[in-house]
Amino acid sequence: MAETATQVDDLNPPAGQAGATPKSAGRLSLAVRVVVIAMIAAGMIWSVVHQWPDVRETWLHLAWPSVVLAVLAVLAGMFANSMAWRAAADDLEHRVSVPAALRICMVGQLGKYIPGSVWAYVLQMELGRRAGLPRARAFLATLVALGLGVVAALGLGLLSLPALLDATTANGSEYAEPVRVALWIVAILFPIALICAIPAVLTRLIQLTLKVLRREPLHHRLTLPGVLRVIGWSALGYTLFGVHLWLLANAQAAPGVGGLLRSIGSFAIAITVGMFAFLSPSGLGVREAVLVATLAPFLADAGGVGAATGIALASRLIFTVADLVGAGIAALSGMRQVRQLTGEPAAEPAPEEPATGVARPPAQRAAEDQPESAPLAR
Repeated sequence: MAETATQVDDLNPPAGQAGATPKSAGRLSLAVRVVVIAMIAAGMIWSVVHQWPDVRETWLHLAWPSVVLAVLAVLAGMFANSMAWRAAADDLEHRVSVPAALRICMVGQLGKYIPGSVWAYVLQMELGRRAGLPRARAFLATLVALGLGVVAALGLGLLSLPALLDATTANGSEYAEPVRVALWIVAILFPIALICAIPAVLTRLIQLTLKVLRREPLHHRLTLPGVLRVIGWSALGYTLFGVHLWLLANAQAAPGVGGLLRSIGSFAIAITVGMFAFLSPSGLGVREAVLVATLAPFLADAGGVGAATGIALASRLIFTVADLVGAGIAALSGMRQVRQLTGEPAAEPAPEEPATGVARPPAQRAAEDQPESAPLAR
């Protein structure tokens, strides 16, 4: 999949390079892609095998129509998150086509299956560069989408606060402490995220980041409509993720509208605080604890905490399946571009931006424009 998303650049080597050099570079590039794909595949297989014993019984008792709809809901949520990334790149002076944004986000996010927390960002930066964005701007688009996504997620999380607060006071609850940790994280993050979402503050943070990276600064401030577009797409994505959780619970019980709202809010909080799972004491992870605390009351007649835990783990498996399907669809969307470019000069990846303070002449800017991604005229 990663190879499909990047092979456009391999169709026609840059002029002036001949002989063994491009062949050696091509072999090295191919070897790196094969290793990355193998590591991703191994991570995904390990994730499924590791969770299957705990989720097997719940998975086999789920209604298959609910499972299929849940997968579709997750795919739709991933599409919305990709559009949030695209809106962030747009406000950072780079317009990216929808197919390119899907490849960058959906194929790039497979990097999370490689041990370590940075590989998804590295892969997205590389795919962004091949789509015409300098690495620094692709990375900033990811950071902006991630930060504003936290604002959307924590805002939706208010829908599940009553259920989570009740869980922290339940006597003998095995997930009370992790949920308490999650609520503390929300209480600390939400005001900080709201302040950073102010366009003027966010612009200053981005300019500071570009200065540290010694890259050319933005030529305009981020706009309120641009910020709201990112938050809106992110909110839609988290809402669809919550719908997938409600569909799984609905296969075991009938949570109703109240359960839908709590599923949306709890899943938004669970994903946001999942990165801080290392703060959780022994026992359930923070993400699973938040989901179990929300679902258990609706599943009292279907197994209670045990059934809720099974659904939380089944949700992870569904995300793995959706990751694979979404990345495959996004990568295949690049095949059309490959066919169009066959026999034509292929666009080279965007060069890195010059250091801060070095202005690019208009002719150079025009030469760096790409079919899929071009700086916006402001």
